[in-house]
Amino acid sequence: DNSANDDSSSNLVSHQLTEAIDNAIAMKNGKRRTLGKDELAGWYRQYALLQEVTKAAFKSVSGEVTVAHATGNIEEFSVTSFYEVGLEMGTINENSDMVYYNYTTDRNP
Repeated sequence: DNSANDDSSSNLVSHQLTEAIDNAIAMKNGKRRTLGKDELAGWYRQYALLQEVTKAAFKSVSGEVTVAHATGNIEEFSVTSFYEVGLEMGTINENSDMVYYNYTTDRNP
């Protein structure tokens, strides 16, 4: 039964994403401490997981996903910055899945 294998694979990816998000939060919090800043708010984990698990699930189900960012300049400590976890894990591909909005060329006059 392939559904059991699919569930097992999905659970593994979800577990790996959770670990990777937790590690990214720990690294970001360490850097924030060295900068004299407060740690990231607790809700960052929930939203980062929601983002990355959703992207991985959409790609798994449909075979593709498009990740569109409203800027090419993503702040290091933003929730959006956790897309790097998906890149590192290979759940999203920078060349085929990413679209960057270019404000300087696409804005209305």
